[in-house]
Amino acid sequence: MNKYIKIAIAATLAAACACSCAKQAATEKEPELVNVELNLGIEEAMDALTRTATPLFPEVENWIFDYYLVQFNAEGVSVRTIHRRTDVSVGDLVVSDNVALQAISGGMVTFVANILPANGDYSDDPGWEQGTILKIADNIDTYKTIKFDMAERIQRAEAGTLHHTPMCGYWKGDITSTNPMLMTATLGRMIVRMNVIIDNQSASEITGVQLKNASTKAYIFPQVVNDALDDADYMDLPANNVNIPAGTTSTVYFYSAPNFCTDGGLKTEVEFTAGGKTGSIKLGSDLNSGDYNLYMNTIYTFNITVK
Repeated sequence: MNKYIKIAIAATLAAACACSCAKQAATEKEPELVNVELNLGIEEAMDALTRTATPLFPEVENWIFDYYLVQFNAEGVSVRTIHRRTDVSVGDLVVSDNVALQAISGGMVTFVANILPANGDYSDDPGWEQGTILKIADNIDTYKTIKFDMAERIQRAEAGTLHHTPMCGYWKGDITSTNPMLMTATLGRMIVRMNVIIDNQSASEITGVQLKNASTKAYIFPQVVNDALDDADYMDLPANNVNIPAGTTSTVYFYSAPNFCTDGGLKTEVEFTAGGKTGSIKLGSDLNSGDYNLYMNTIYTFNITVK
């Protein structure tokens, strides 16, 4: 008789445990998803100039095609990653979209666009998608260290054949159940344009102009303070064969990724060839103060006199 009593008691305890576990699971709520009406636009380029002489059409620098979205909670943990507009082959200057995000207070949503556009034939896939797994970073600190390889895009910009300029941006605030939840964010181009105005005051014709130490890696989070780039993050662009006679002025256009360098690091510079001799000058945001960084979404104009 005692044998059966013990079995019955054990069965009762197991049932009670199962009931308790079921109650605990029921109290763990799934994250609430909110429908967000999203508007993405393009930030004006810093120091923008009249674009009458640019080697690329303005639309090429402004169109938005695909974009990645990463949502971080208040602790900086990634809770949602989405890749949108993967089938868009004609870009838009302003994007209106609807996305489902978690209801979170004090979070951040980051964007990076034109990385894997439809019909794009680039070989610079960053590998953020592995089958059904989509992940860029587990947390915001890691996200801020990620660099996208811009080498192929820069080469195409130099050749005048670039059609998808990578862009990035972010939004901070509360995702609430407000209906509709509206979100507006601006994107900046992950590229630098340099308009180099050359005044040839030498006695020889300038026959070559080359951009050296052009940065090729761009941080996907927009901020003005970043770790310096590695030496492997630079390349020399092919030399431009030009014809700038003595006493004349001409403009040459260059593109690169943003440059973040230290005093002892590699600085972007332009090299001139005239009369069989070469000379170079370093480029930066503020040469007088020794700031040789070149910031994203910026058009720089350098007036250089060659003597």
